[in-house]
Amino acid sequence: MSRVTMTHPGLDQEIEVDEVSVPHYQASGWQVAAPPKATKAAATGRRRKESES
Repeated sequence: MSRVTMTHPGLDQEIEVDEVSVPHYQASGWQVAAPPKATKAAATGRRRKESES
């Protein structure tokens, strides 16, 4: 499951939540700070495809 880093304008803290929970946190004022991190398998697949070209 992908994780997402979120920030809140009134706090100096970042939290990491499951991607499926983002709408719940956004309803409370949290904002997505960074795109979901790629899993190791996804990164490996990308490198393999780049090297094949």
